[in-house]
Amino acid sequence: MLQAHVLGSASTPGQLLYARDDAGPSREPFNNLASFFQHENQQSDARTLGRTLTTQSRKDGVYEEEELVWYGGTVVWSKGSEVFRRYTFEQEGEDVARATFVWFRNGGDGDKTTMSGGDKKRKGKETTNDVTQSSDTFGPFHNSQTEHWGAPRTCSSSSSSSSRSSSAGKLERTLVVFLQTRAHIYYSSGEDIIVHLPFAIDDSWLLPSGGVLIQRALEKRELRRFGKDKRKSGSGSLLRDMMDHTSMTILDDLLDLEDESTPSLPRLYALENPFDELKMIVEGRVEEGFYQSPGRLTSQTTPISASSTILHTSRAPYPFVITYDRQSSEVIFYRWTRLPVLPDQPLLPPNPRTMRPEDILRPPEPPQPAPRDSRPSLHRNASSFGPATDRRLSGAADPMDRTQRRAPRISRGLAQEPPVPTDELHAALDPAVGAPPAATTAKRRSRGLSVISAAATVASSAEGNRRASLAASSFMLQDMHDPQGKMALHVAAEKDLRETTMMMGLERDEMGTRSDIVLDRIMTWKPPTPIEPEHLSIFLSDDLTPTTVTVNIHPRNPRYPAQLHSFHVQLKTSPYTHFVISPSPSIECLSAVPIISTRDNVFDTIVLLRNGTTHLITSGGRQIPLQIPQHKDEGHEDVTRKLASSLRVAIEDQHVSQKGNGDRKSRITKLVDPVESRFTAVYEDGESVRLSADFTIRHHLTKHSMEALSFSLPPQEFFYLKREVLAAIYCLPACQKNDEHIIWQTFASVIRCMLHIRVETPSTEPLEILLDDAENSMDPVTRRLAARVRGGLPRKSGKVAPIAARLRFGESLRLDDAVPVLFALHLVAQDCRLSSSHRRRMGGLVRLVSDIATRVGRVDWVDYWARLWPSEVSSLLPLDRTAYDTSILDKYNAPPDILVYLARRLVTQTKPFPDPRDLSHHSQFPELGACSPCQQTKLVCEIYDRLGMPGHPISPKDRASSIASRASVTIQHMVACGLDEEWLVDLPQGVSLPILEMMRVCQYAPDRNWSTEIYDFIGRTDLAAQSCAEDIVSKDDPSLELGPEKTPTVGEIMSTAESGIAAKAKGSQPALPHVRFGSDRRLQEVERIMETTRVRTLTIQEPKGATEQDIVRYHQSVVNTIANRTLSIPVGQGMFEFGTRSTNITDVWDIPLIELSAKISPSNTILKAEIVADSAEWPCFHNGVAAGLSISPDCKGIDSSWIVFNRPQVLNSEHGGFLLGLGLTGHLRSLMTYHAFPLMEPRHDFTSVGLLLGLACSYAGSGDLLITKVLSLHTHALLPLGSMELNASPIIQSSALVGLGLVYVGSRNLRMAEVALNEVGRKEMANMDGFTDYQESYSFSAAMAFGLIMLGRGGKTTSEVDRRLLTQLRRCILGDVPILDTSKARATTAGIDNNLTGPGAIMALGFMYLKSGRRDIADMLEVPQTAFDLDQVRPDLLLLRTFSRALIMWDEITPTMGWIEDQLPPFIRSAQKGLKRTVGMDLATELAYLNVISGACLAIGLKYAGTATELAHSNLMTFFGVLSKAAAGSSMTYEGRIRRTAARQGLNIVTIALACVMSGTGELGVLRRLRVSHGQEGAGVTYGSHMAMHMALGMLFLGRGHYTLGNSNLAIAAMSIAFFPRFLQNPAENKAYPQAFRHLWALAVEPRCLTARDVDTLETVYLPVKLRLRDSATDANAIRQQSLISPTMISSFDKIVSIEVDSPRYWPITYDLSSPRDKAALVKTRTIYVKRKAGFLNYNSDPKGNRSIFVRAGSMTGIDLHYDLISPAAPPGVNGEEVIGLVEAHSGDAALVGLAKLSTTKTSVLSTNVTVKNQTGSMTDTFIRTVLLECLSLDKPGMLGVYLGIYAAVRSSSLNGTALEDAAQLGYIKTFYSDIFERGFVSPSGGEKRFALIRPSFISSVHRASLTSSTTSSTTTSAATGGLVDAEKNIVRRYLIEGVGAWISDRGNAGALAKWMMKNGLPALPLVEALREKVRSTSASAGGNEVGEVLELRVRDTADRYWGAMVGGYDASPESESEVSSGGGGWKVESVREAIDVWTRGK
Repeated sequence: MLQAHVLGSASTPGQLLYARDDAGPSREPFNNLASFFQHENQQSDARTLGRTLTTQSRKDGVYEEEELVWYGGTVVWSKGSEVFRRYTFEQEGEDVARATFVWFRNGGDGDKTTMSGGDKKRKGKETTNDVTQSSDTFGPFHNSQTEHWGAPRTCSSSSSSSSRSSSAGKLERTLVVFLQTRAHIYYSSGEDIIVHLPFAIDDSWLLPSGGVLIQRALEKRELRRFGKDKRKSGSGSLLRDMMDHTSMTILDDLLDLEDESTPSLPRLYALENPFDELKMIVEGRVEEGFYQSPGRLTSQTTPISASSTILHTSRAPYPFVITYDRQSSEVIFYRWTRLPVLPDQPLLPPNPRTMRPEDILRPPEPPQPAPRDSRPSLHRNASSFGPATDRRLSGAADPMDRTQRRAPRISRGLAQEPPVPTDELHAALDPAVGAPPAATTAKRRSRGLSVISAAATVASSAEGNRRASLAASSFMLQDMHDPQGKMALHVAAEKDLRETTMMMGLERDEMGTRSDIVLDRIMTWKPPTPIEPEHLSIFLSDDLTPTTVTVNIHPRNPRYPAQLHSFHVQLKTSPYTHFVISPSPSIECLSAVPIISTRDNVFDTIVLLRNGTTHLITSGGRQIPLQIPQHKDEGHEDVTRKLASSLRVAIEDQHVSQKGNGDRKSRITKLVDPVESRFTAVYEDGESVRLSADFTIRHHLTKHSMEALSFSLPPQEFFYLKREVLAAIYCLPACQKNDEHIIWQTFASVIRCMLHIRVETPSTEPLEILLDDAENSMDPVTRRLAARVRGGLPRKSGKVAPIAARLRFGESLRLDDAVPVLFALHLVAQDCRLSSSHRRRMGGLVRLVSDIATRVGRVDWVDYWARLWPSEVSSLLPLDRTAYDTSILDKYNAPPDILVYLARRLVTQTKPFPDPRDLSHHSQFPELGACSPCQQTKLVCEIYDRLGMPGHPISPKDRASSIASRASVTIQHMVACGLDEEWLVDLPQGVSLPILEMMRVCQYAPDRNWSTEIYDFIGRTDLAAQSCAEDIVSKDDPSLELGPEKTPTVGEIMSTAESGIAAKAKGSQPALPHVRFGSDRRLQEVERIMETTRVRTLTIQEPKGATEQDIVRYHQSVVNTIANRTLSIPVGQGMFEFGTRSTNITDVWDIPLIELSAKISPSNTILKAEIVADSAEWPCFHNGVAAGLSISPDCKGIDSSWIVFNRPQVLNSEHGGFLLGLGLTGHLRSLMTYHAFPLMEPRHDFTSVGLLLGLACSYAGSGDLLITKVLSLHTHALLPLGSMELNASPIIQSSALVGLGLVYVGSRNLRMAEVALNEVGRKEMANMDGFTDYQESYSFSAAMAFGLIMLGRGGKTTSEVDRRLLTQLRRCILGDVPILDTSKARATTAGIDNNLTGPGAIMALGFMYLKSGRRDIADMLEVPQTAFDLDQVRPDLLLLRTFSRALIMWDEITPTMGWIEDQLPPFIRSAQKGLKRTVGMDLATELAYLNVISGACLAIGLKYAGTATELAHSNLMTFFGVLSKAAAGSSMTYEGRIRRTAARQGLNIVTIALACVMSGTGELGVLRRLRVSHGQEGAGVTYGSHMAMHMALGMLFLGRGHYTLGNSNLAIAAMSIAFFPRFLQNPAENKAYPQAFRHLWALAVEPRCLTARDVDTLETVYLPVKLRLRDSATDANAIRQQSLISPTMISSFDKIVSIEVDSPRYWPITYDLSSPRDKAALVKTRTIYVKRKAGFLNYNSDPKGNRSIFVRAGSMTGIDLHYDLISPAAPPGVNGEEVIGLVEAHSGDAALVGLAKLSTTKTSVLSTNVTVKNQTGSMTDTFIRTVLLECLSLDKPGMLGVYLGIYAAVRSSSLNGTALEDAAQLGYIKTFYSDIFERGFVSPSGGEKRFALIRPSFISSVHRASLTSSTTSSTTTSAATGGLVDAEKNIVRRYLIEGVGAWISDRGNAGALAKWMMKNGLPALPLVEALREKVRSTSASAGGNEVGEVLELRVRDTADRYWGAMVGGYDASPESESEVSSGGGGWKVESVREAIDVWTRGK
């Protein structure tokens, strides 16, 4: 009898904490009347304990129990016996209603909020219209246009959203805690989503496809309706009853007394995504829709009524939902289906065949309106979800979060209001926070919630008491909450109480949005006795297949006997797909639970009968007795309890009776908490014990044999066998239950006994009995001693069975069962032959098969296995003459051989290999379920089906495509089956080599569309990284598994601490590799120039004859000049350091201070610069921007809390710049709204400017409404009339205007554009003093805002709107046109000063018609063509006109001198008289020349930015030299100073243009010139000149050479604004141009530095690459090639066709940018992952290739593939030390290096075996070194294991075990390479020949050696004939005469006989016996030599035809013939003669 094992006490950590944790006082202060009554009535009621018990699989495959326990406001999460997490919700003031684990989808569409139909249509239309414009406006690296401030993002979307782009997403485990009014959803990353609940939760269940099924708690009136209201009438006063915590509202109580028939809300809802609606689940009639197939709805849907209660929801793959209807008292079986909500789709007519009679007779239902979508309600905040905390911050709803501003989703429940803002910004942005939208207010009325006016205003007090002040209300009710978190009073806000009362509960037109889940009713069942839902227990068992299962219902009514009702459910497909449910006989039992006990993954049922006995119920209701201890201490020693008691940590449960009843037995009352194989037994005295009833068989061979027998035996017979086997294994001693050998012997003994096969009885000798007992002892010392004594005893003739061969239940198998058992076990043995790890332990199986074959009289099957395992041949003799039905065996000419079958499958189409499942004759599934006993055979045969050649011949030209196709299909199938490298290594060498050859084909010719898993499987990790480049670098992705982290060791903690200290000391680590410019010093030189934090040392020559005071003043002036230059550095420094650093989120980001002091040498005195404080404000702002820009845009972990963490105590300019820097890199997207508003509240200029511009840059092009509101609060232009006065400076308003343009960039929002354009000519602003001083900068900002909004949207034609805009722009550019009319209209027209508005308006016009090619628009900006007209235009405006004309005529820009000269008016060109001469021009002409040339150069710089075009570089360098000379003039006249200033301004522009073209390249010619400019001082060199030079230098080394500039529309506009030619004289000036705009260049940055990484080491390497570029955008055939060496800058991605690796040292790889996958990976990482071939070194280590393994090996012996490696005549061996050096240099694998060292030492470990001669050991070492060198040089290191495995098999001296099996594998390999490889696995000639993975010469040699070596213990004298020793010759003769009897009679030489037979190809025993008789009869009738020769020919021909017939039996068609031989056959001539001689002469 089986007995359950005692695990220990059933008390869990959560239950112990619940028992120990006192309820304590109230969690809330005593502040209301309700709490008074509650505490008065509460007395000492215990808190309700809720718990769930689940399992979670660990990495080692072991399941551990996970428990969630909740009570009050606490949730305890425990794993096993340890508390893992503990959560408290005291701050929420609500009790926990439910806690559960839920899987949510974390990617794709699942994270997107629900969008209404109108929004979807509008969004789709906008997307269609703007897709082209968006691609032109934004470059490939910009995604700000798709972001929205405050939009919900899951934990995965912020880090790796691009890698999870599929719509389905990936399931992520979360912990969901339901409170009374909200639910907390915890992710593994620590994030917490708060979902507000409109009602209380009763229970929840998992949804198989992700999400949670929620059951609404019944309301009080519903409980009363169903007779479940437990409140006693007259228990107190009316007031006390009304204030009772079970009441939801006073109005509810009043209404419930009047009307009990009020409609109820639906009972069931689904939450499939944390950011989605709670959607109701409906019931309807559904056809099809089974198991992922599409279904159709054939009836109207209805919500699940409130009278239904869910009893059970099944896990996948079963779609059952079982409910109980209180009204009908019926149990309803549903199946859930997923039908998308399609409102516009009419219902399909139902199929009459699938309709029930009542459905056919039912009248048609009226159509129902489709449910409406509504906005989601959620909030997500950070949580301390780490292992070091068990407290959680309160997640208060954010009033500024747009996800909170919504109408209630479902109106039932507590209407919570968010905390009210405390500042003016919140009230101004959203005055009606929490109010429902006006459009839906009228229709969202419902019972329990009054309609709140949209005009309501919200206020709050400091104490936190929330009140609602409603303008339209006549009264107010205070919101009252009871401390337990129950439903409380709602705020009523209507005009009249009567009207409000009448409305409540009458309008329920909005029941909620329907879920995709529809429940289809299958069957109803009424319990035989009245029952309550909580007394019904339902579970599934006998889940054999996805289409069949047993549903068990166990009612527990105390007044009636409890019975277990079982229903068998099966899915039928005829005549239509439907479930058939048939009841089974009921069983009277006290309790029943499902556990996994006797079958893997199949649930049995444990029933507790009324007499106290327990039974296991398996398939078919068959029962196995199970014994459970009658007391909790029975069966084990409770050491844990005693230890806990001694340590005083044991907690005595007050509800559990104390131990003191003695040892009397207690009766078991019920079984609870089943988890896998564990359950809890509860006794009468209240004690409980945890038990385990796991009787599953773990031994692989025994388990698979049982699975095979489950198909071959009838169900009843197999049940007898299983019961006997389990009982026999259970009776084994504890030390033997895990012994695989003992387990198998037990199983074999049971099989033999049940088949009545003779089993050897135990010995009766006293010593043997003593040794048997000692071997079964629990003491390991005793067992070892017994084994040693037994080893010294003489070997007995027979083996002693380990256990008595007796049957415990007395059942046996039938005689007809012997043959199916034989065949099934034979197939299991064949399956073991395909696994190297299992075939070594299959000797016992072979012996059992041989015994059964002998029992049934099939000696040919005995002979088959004797040839492979001669040591395990049966010793039984076929004495029994019982006739067995061997029809199953007679189907085959010979026992099925898997190797023969696989060899045949490689050359032709074959039948399926026999499978034990083919023996199943019964219709139902076997008791073990849909198992696969021969899974290895199935997998290998499926692979070979795709691997093998087709039956018909293939032409040579089609062979290559056929091989590639077969290889691709094979590898894809293997990956789809989940096979990995370990599985492949476990295959025998012979079976795996054809697969490895096809993997080699895939390595050389991979498909472009494979998945990452396939590339990893074939060893092309470079291609795998290409397909998912974002995953390979990020090693620290958080696990999606919600579970504990690995506990670190002490060493790991110390190393982490040391590394942390080192990292803090070193500072933030650079985010980019320092290999961009090699080993030169250019970066160090730029760092020296850009240095601002150290004191500079100046060597100053003192003026002669100067006094000391003059010298001091001179020194101070020099220091001031240097300080002025230092203050200009931060802008360029931000460019140089852009994106080069990564931050540590636990530290404050350090903004370095600008050092303005200098040390004067040689006096070494330090002087401080005399700088006005106001002059340092903006440089400090730029310094903060540079610090923010240095953080890489790809840096992870920067969130809102980190940004707030870096806020200083007092806001300063540096922090404002830091915010702008974060915004320019996109990091401000993580700034939460409630963190942003406190930064804007102080109205600090620098902080506001940085935050407003930063937010606008982070969300450029998004059109975000919330950011628009924020910007509108900071600019007068967007405020409505009569609004409050703004307290914002002009610089803040200017920044807000440009920010507005960035938010709506390229959108053509005419409203915003009109507002911005109207601000261009503003002359004054109300209530703002000093606006006139900043009028020009404000006008410029407004013009830039207009230009950005209309960027590139001017169009090819001019509309009426465009005409009006152009008219206004023309006024701003040219000024007011003189009007002679002096009417009133003239007087009211405001004048425009075009000197102030002109610069911005000119740029705006260029932005509007960017790249349009509109000549008419460009003519509006015409450069004056005469000297007279030239005097009417300011010279600096000529620069802007030229530049804007070029922007409009973008396509005409060419980097040639001719185009630049064409921009000059003809009279200037003629006056110039040569390019380098301006002498002789008048001042106006020269100024015009300088400005026009500068504008043209700036246009060239922007068009060719980041391209490093040689022609543009040379021409700009020419003008740089010309302007440098002009700017260096020394004339001190007035005109000379004007000329010098104009030349300096032009030089600044040309310098920036030159740096734009060469951005990121670090070109040395430009660097030399900029270094000279850095040191220039003197007249005309101002703060702006220094800034321009440092900007150019920083741009030249943009991001330290890893970034460059793009040419999208936004990039052009951003660079135009940032490089605006107005360089200021001093650092404090902002009147003409806001300095903050200098940093907008960051919007044009593109990371186009191509880097190559070694995929194995992730190190950056130098790599030659070949780019194919598209020269013309119109001509697709204009392709040119460009060869570069990475790391290098590359062209824009829209011009690149492909990137190829151009090196023989690396595996070839191509990035095709026409492929979206390749382009996305390259855009994201800019990295090419390459895999180095094993025979080469990288270019850094071996630039010229002199250290290649081929070069070094060529000087030694080379790689001779013709040498067989084991022949004594070997070429000279390779020096061992040199092999070690080669392996260490070319491979980083420590195992290969260690193997090389082991084979090289003088006393090699590999040759120390005393049984091996020294010569053999030396040969082994040489062999290892040779194959190691070969595998490395040919890049096949994986073949080293195959070589060593084959070599070890040949060198084995044993003839037993797997020696013959290894020889068979070698024969299979030889056949493959000799007959199949050349025809089916190698492409025809014409390309590079591919060598075999294994040397064919080596295979031939080892196969020959494996069959010729003989080490028998008998006489070693060689015989003259056949080379046989005498013993071998005798047994051969005996076999040829006696047959199978020779194996038994001479076991000592059986191995030699088997080798002789395999070597000579002896046919099967039936043919040998037939030939023996035939030869004897022929020899007797005729004699002579001629007859002997004829006999030889006839015997060989017969053997060949027999082999052909035997092999042909596997063919799919009998007539199929293969042109390739499958090997085998070929009886050797010598052995044929030997056999004929024996048959004709021997007796």
